[in-house]
Amino acid sequence: MNPRRAKFWKYLIYAVVIAVLILLPIYGSQYTITTAIRIIYFGFLAVSTGFLIGQGGMVSLAQAAFFGIAGYGLGLFGLERGIPFPLADIIAILLVLVFAIVFGMIANRAQGIVFLMITLAFGQVVFAFALQNTTLLHGWAGIRGIRPPTIMGIDFNNTDYFYWAALALYSLGLYILWRIVKSPFGLMLNGTRESTQRMAALGYPVYWIRVTAFLIAAVYAGIGGLLATYNTGVITPTTMQLSRMIWVLLMVILGGANYFWGPVIGTIVAVWLDVLVSQVTERYNTVIGIIFVLTVLFSPTGILGLVEKLNKRIRIPVFNSSKMVENNPENEES
Repeated sequence: MNPRRAKFWKYLIYAVVIAVLILLPIYGSQYTITTAIRIIYFGFLAVSTGFLIGQGGMVSLAQAAFFGIAGYGLGLFGLERGIPFPLADIIAILLVLVFAIVFGMIANRAQGIVFLMITLAFGQVVFAFALQNTTLLHGWAGIRGIRPPTIMGIDFNNTDYFYWAALALYSLGLYILWRIVKSPFGLMLNGTRESTQRMAALGYPVYWIRVTAFLIAAVYAGIGGLLATYNTGVITPTTMQLSRMIWVLLMVILGGANYFWGPVIGTIVAVWLDVLVSQVTERYNTVIGIIFVLTVLFSPTGILGLVEKLNKRIRIPVFNSSKMVENNPENEES
């Protein structure tokens, strides 16, 4: 295809996607909008996990804990202490950062499976504390009655307004993360993923690079937790269950862990699968599990990996003039 025509089709597709997303409240049902909001806040959690895996080679099982810590922080300081927006939200994110610094400085002294097990332990400790603490965190009941604020006369209890705000925040978050990936810090993080010994020999502070990446990922998970808490109005220990974290990992793998957009695509597909299959059968978890297994078997690099293979045979305009794979080291070497 002519490069100029390919560029035209690429921008046309981008424009259509942006228009569809922005205009969703106008033509979509309330159920569709609610599902889209769910995709956004789980998208923050998936992007957080995918950033660590794809950029830093770190598989963390503590991201759901940061997701929940932000929600509990919002409930404790915003609802129960009466601190107004946005101070309560800022305090909640600072609380996430405090935990992330402690967890990150300990976990990043190890790598590989040991790192994974340490983050798993941290996540389970936070979950157990939230479950057993009935005085402050109210145990299984959690904190209820959390509602979005009214800002400049705009009531974000309205689902449409909340969706637009969440979409804007998610778009901004993806743009910032994209810039981080493309920055010198992103390249250094890629280097630590490939060889920590080589990077250390070159004089780079490998440990602090990994800790910084851990903090960035924790903030993204925390923002997702704030949106989820505002949307559902409740934060409970189930938010931080290990099963939630495993589901998010499956999202990342489904979309393609080595691709920048992989967690985004994986979240969209996984959430809609959960919604649609659950309407057909009560054994929806089994069906979704089979779909994930088939994806891993026949396309280990996820949906975007499959698209890349198809793109080599059938030139898809949207991928012709731009590099689709952002985190794949093999692609960088080629």
